[in-house]
Amino acid sequence: MEVFKHIKQLLYRYECVILPGFGAFITRSHSAVVQSDGTLIPPGKTVFFNRQLQTNDGLLAHHIAHSEGITYALALEKIRLFSARLIETLGRDTIIDCAPLGHIEFTNQGALRFEADEQMNLATKSFGLSCVLTHPIERTEPNTPVIPIHRANTKLKNVWRYAAVGLIALSLGGYGATYRYNQTVMAYNETLEAEAQAYVQEQIQQATFTPDIDPAIISVIVEAPKGPYHVVAGAFRIENNALRKVAQLTEKGHAARVIGQNKYGLHQVVFASFADRSKALSALSKIRATENKEAWLLVQ
Repeated sequence: MEVFKHIKQLLYRYECVILPGFGAFITRSHSAVVQSDGTLIPPGKTVFFNRQLQTNDGLLAHHIAHSEGITYALALEKIRLFSARLIETLGRDTIIDCAPLGHIEFTNQGALRFEADEQMNLATKSFGLSCVLTHPIERTEPNTPVIPIHRANTKLKNVWRYAAVGLIALSLGGYGATYRYNQTVMAYNETLEAEAQAYVQEQIQQATFTPDIDPAIISVIVEAPKGPYHVVAGAFRIENNALRKVAQLTEKGHAARVIGQNKYGLHQVVFASFADRSKALSALSKIRATENKEAWLLVQ
């Protein structure tokens, strides 16, 4: 079904896509897994279904409107009819084919259960990876031959013993001389470092000054926060009308602005822009309840 194909495209970029009036599809990342039969499953995203999330957040409708070249209102109507057909199908049959996502069926307790397609991998980092059947490696202990040890001559052994004692004595003498030399060098370096630090501190004190600047002439310009999530108030053909709308919303305390023209040449006015999706949805719900029921969320 076309709507499920749009949902799959969005799940590559978003963790939650809501099908208004029916439910939400949620993804959760998982690491690579080796099953009991030896099959290696690459990293990916597991898809879950939540029947409780049905409120329209504008994400799916905006995507369908942009992909199919239709208006946002027409996309909402298409989604509403699609959800109604799904609910009607659940009343007649026990399984709904949600290809390419999977299928939904009724359990014995009367609840909905979603089964994701096993071949589907929504993780972009794992694109092109498939399941691999692994085989255990059989390891065997090597048969190392035993080499007999021949005893050396006793006289030759004593000669090597005296040579080893002499070598140890020479090594200890060299180590003592090296140690004394290193101590002398370290003391000299510490003296030079102390003199350098004193010189630097003297130069810093001479260069330190307090500028005579009037604090009243210092101004800081803080730019209004922006982000990819915009709560849209309307779109206007005439730019002056869009600017007039921005002024009205600004008087009410909104961080309103014009974010540019859409593909239809309309100047888009937003109540505010947000970098966080949850904050944008919270603001959208509040604005719909108090000011504008037709406000919607635009993601750029």
